[in-house]
Amino acid sequence: MTEKQIIELYAPCYVGSRFDEHRFPLDLVDDLLMLKNMTIEMAKAIYLERNPERLRIPRNFTNGISIELESIESGSTIPKLVLITAMSGMFPQSNTDFFMAAPERIKNAIQAAHLNQDFTGILPNQVLNYFNQLGSNLKDDERIVFGDKASSTIVLDKESRKRLVLAASKAKEYSGPYEIRGIITALDKERMTFEIQTVNGSKIKGDYTVEHLAVLQTGLVEMESRRKVFIKGVGTFNAQDKLMKIERLEDSLSLDPLDVPARLEELTQLVQGWLDGEQGEPIAEDKAQWLGDKFDQYYDSENLPLPATFPTPEGNIQFEWSIKNHEIAASVDLNTMQADFYVVNTQNQNDTTEILDLNTDEAWLRLNQLIRGIHG
Repeated sequence: MTEKQIIELYAPCYVGSRFDEHRFPLDLVDDLLMLKNMTIEMAKAIYLERNPERLRIPRNFTNGISIELESIESGSTIPKLVLITAMSGMFPQSNTDFFMAAPERIKNAIQAAHLNQDFTGILPNQVLNYFNQLGSNLKDDERIVFGDKASSTIVLDKESRKRLVLAASKAKEYSGPYEIRGIITALDKERMTFEIQTVNGSKIKGDYTVEHLAVLQTGLVEMESRRKVFIKGVGTFNAQDKLMKIERLEDSLSLDPLDVPARLEELTQLVQGWLDGEQGEPIAEDKAQWLGDKFDQYYDSENLPLPATFPTPEGNIQFEWSIKNHEIAASVDLNTMQADFYVVNTQNQNDTTEILDLNTDEAWLRLNQLIRGIHG
């Protein structure tokens, strides 16, 4: 039986709310493949650096070498990648040193990018190109940390990854996740392409697969009524973080006309003086997005009616429901995320008020409870 040597190459710690339960989302599995492939590519580059007289890599360079996932450990989520080499007598494969040196070079480049330092010369372009896929499905609040989670400066997040990708891109573009609520304006069944118009009026093209046709087709039919769809996947962004093209469509959904995140996104387009030319404060985009994300996450829209969503002259948000003989309003201060909840019975004029702190999970549960108590 052939003896093997096992050497740990990476134990990257995935940090973010998705990893709190120590599970590894399947949309990130490609990260591990990219990490393996870029390590092999970097090992080849190191070989040529150390052997300048050689013009090409030996054909048996990777013989007896394997990079494998050994385990996924706790402490957020930590996939452990190891190098397995066949032993020749008492000694491992002669190329092992190149594969052991490759991760250090890769981590050095990530660290320099995270610290906004010059990483020219650390990695060749053919290795940098892998960063266009590695980490492409990370969300804004997620990062990959190599080393101690609390103190390491070897961090791959949205910004450091962008620097690494743009360094190798002639077009100065990079891949990343997108989420769009918009209107379908074109659909080509023969080429299997579509076009979606975003809230600011820009149109973005992409390819689709057959499982998304029904949603896109319904969206196109209802374009005149401005019916929106929600799509997400991976797209191409320019250096200014503008989405240029949809590379991959992973999920699609027809939206209710009262969809709260979509309506909040529309309201962020209001300009100063929107009410009468003088009054009317704009809606802060980051705060509206936070509120929309929370509403999407916590409000029981499957079983409860959606509210109409309005701006207030002060630049805040008001939700309104009409349920049976009740008029309901929740006025949200976007600076504090405190909601003044008010309900009046139009038959007997009895009213109820309550203050909800939407920064807390309990407040969202209470909102559901209040609406459910009226809706039944």
